[in-house]
Amino acid sequence: MYSRATSLRVSMLAGAALAGLAASLAPSCASAQAPGEAGAPAAQLDEIVVTAQRREENLQEVPIAVTAVGEQALQRAGISTTSALPQLVPSVQMTRSGPSGLFFVRGVGTTNAAAGEEGANALYVDGVYIGDLSQTINNFNNISRIEVLKGPQGTLFGRNATGGLIHVITREPGTEKVLKGQIGYGNYDTVSGQLYAGGPLAENLAGDIALTGSDQNNGWGRNRTTGQKIKKQEFWGARSKIVWRPTDALKFTLAGDYNRNKDDLGLAWRLEDGVVGTGGVIGPRGQDTTSNTPAQTNLKIWGVSLTGEADLGFATLTNVAAMRRIRNHSSFDVDGGPINLVNIDYVAHARTYQEELRLASNAEGRLQWQTGAFYLRSEAETDQTQFGLAFAAPPLSARQLDILSSLKTDSYAAFGEATYAITPTTKITGGVRYTMDRRHFDGNQTPVFLTGVVGPTSSNIAKLSYNKFTYRVALRQEINDDVSVYASVNRGFKAGSFSLQSPLSPAVKPQYIMAYEAGLKSEWFDRKLRLNLAAYHYDIDDYQVRSAATANPGASLLLNAATVKVDGFDLEFEAAPTEELRLFGGFTALDSRFHKFGGSPVATVPQAPIAYANPATCPAALRGTEDPGVLGAGPRTGGFTTCFGDVSGNDTPLAPTFSGSFGASYTAQVQPQGELRISALYSYNSGYVFEPDNLFDQGPYQLLNVSMEYRPTEHFGVEFWVKNLTGTEYSVQKLTTGTGTTVALGAPRTYGVNLKYDF
Repeated sequence: MYSRATSLRVSMLAGAALAGLAASLAPSCASAQAPGEAGAPAAQLDEIVVTAQRREENLQEVPIAVTAVGEQALQRAGISTTSALPQLVPSVQMTRSGPSGLFFVRGVGTTNAAAGEEGANALYVDGVYIGDLSQTINNFNNISRIEVLKGPQGTLFGRNATGGLIHVITREPGTEKVLKGQIGYGNYDTVSGQLYAGGPLAENLAGDIALTGSDQNNGWGRNRTTGQKIKKQEFWGARSKIVWRPTDALKFTLAGDYNRNKDDLGLAWRLEDGVVGTGGVIGPRGQDTTSNTPAQTNLKIWGVSLTGEADLGFATLTNVAAMRRIRNHSSFDVDGGPINLVNIDYVAHARTYQEELRLASNAEGRLQWQTGAFYLRSEAETDQTQFGLAFAAPPLSARQLDILSSLKTDSYAAFGEATYAITPTTKITGGVRYTMDRRHFDGNQTPVFLTGVVGPTSSNIAKLSYNKFTYRVALRQEINDDVSVYASVNRGFKAGSFSLQSPLSPAVKPQYIMAYEAGLKSEWFDRKLRLNLAAYHYDIDDYQVRSAATANPGASLLLNAATVKVDGFDLEFEAAPTEELRLFGGFTALDSRFHKFGGSPVATVPQAPIAYANPATCPAALRGTEDPGVLGAGPRTGGFTTCFGDVSGNDTPLAPTFSGSFGASYTAQVQPQGELRISALYSYNSGYVFEPDNLFDQGPYQLLNVSMEYRPTEHFGVEFWVKNLTGTEYSVQKLTTGTGTTVALGAPRTYGVNLKYDF
């Protein structure tokens, strides 16, 4: 651990040295020329415009580490869902738990995916905050670009953007008519299609509609207990925008979306390789399972938003009002084995209402500013039944548990940020946000005993409130038009909460982060190469983690680790060696560890959950998995015993020490007017752990996506694609409970053909 941290600090020093070298060389760099000017190079990278600071700016001028990926880059890399983003953005990791997507940015995230839970990294779509985690698995269609903001965004975005933020920006209809779509067929008998149509509807009025859908009729695996095919998905969705510009100074955008999804990709668990489940059960390998009941998630998601923008001359006034709703019905076998041990069936509803008002200066002078206010009302409810033989054992001695829970949240925030040009090449940015959260929880748990008698209901009615300041300070220095350096300090927080799945558990405290970052942004060789670097250190207090160590075998706990420390270094590049060839990629080196988690009798230092294969006992003092007195004698009887002890120094979940990607796209002209496009994306991951005890992990793995598209004309094309060409088997989730450790695998090799049209 210490040698790895030392090597990362050396890497960070090397990065600082590289920044200094760039600064010393920068004056000799030729400034970029616009295409078409005399002497301009034949190939140049396009300028990238982002909204990372809630206004349109050149990517290279923003003192934030941002990855921006456009529609074409996503398509050619084979990235069609948010869950595949880690292949393209190495600093992002993603796991899936049931219907929910869990994102980690630079090692910061949460493993809890219960209904009502908000992630540690915020997701926005067209400026609308997506609070519920089951809405984070998006299938792309009309995407204009995706921006990944790295590091806490606690000022302008605020809520739960502790590790970073993912902003999906969809296409906007304009004055030109656009019609494009595709029909595809892939292995596992998968039929898919997409359609986008947009353009003017009347004077000053434009609209569009985007449709997407897929039906996978053959599963990746089989349930050996029931004989059914598993790992299948069926989804369809629609999104539409209407843009009205009554005057040059006014613009209104009405947007709506509706999505249906049925799958078992995140719920058809099996026992981990080499693990003995309760009753001596040993699971199969690969995508198969021996679960005693079928798993299924059925999601209905819809939302509407209205965005108004008014140019007041001195400033632009923006108002975003949105409502989103979701219904989730999921059922699954927690233990993943053929014995009816732990099963859960639940229906969850979530509703959010949000309102944001911003005023941003239009002046081009030395001072630019913006201020605003934000309100969020969130309501989440679950009605679930947990049942199986594991509930018949003490202390429950029940046939099933009926759980009703609800969590209501009112969040208020006011914020402001300003950038001042100290000199024409030196700018300082400062911002602050004040947030007030009020959360009301009502949970009830009722046992139904083996005799059919309904036991007494246990209730937990509680409130949680806090008022917090977050802030940001950043200094940017231009070396010349092509090279700049920046340094920043950011503070952010993730909301405290309750577990709707375990209603009798106490609330978890908010999670706080202090982030220190220095970076270099540069373009070289007349904008043929874009190279951006960042080095950072995080101090995180009350890091929120999940534990399955409860008296209820179907529940999980939320608890706080004392402190986490993160050191890292990012590099990203994009190159245009020729007009036909584009190269892109980067890497993230990371050391994310529990600095203090257990090992002290002081009540303010929480103890960490540590799982041991049965038979096992819990000694008075426990240090990780190294204590020789924990394991009991005799053969494994199945399942795990959870003890509490010290895991200080252990890796945090979903934080690989190294992850990187490299992509290439080549376009060749084919006579008389045809075009051939060949693309490839390679990604490598050094592996990661899933729980604080570091008992189970995913080892190093690599993925390769390739595609080839031929367009005989600009309007028609045929594309052949393969994802995970090498057929790599890797885990996206491993969950340890008292009955065993279950695993969910990522997608196997998939391939197919798409017919495209574009007018």
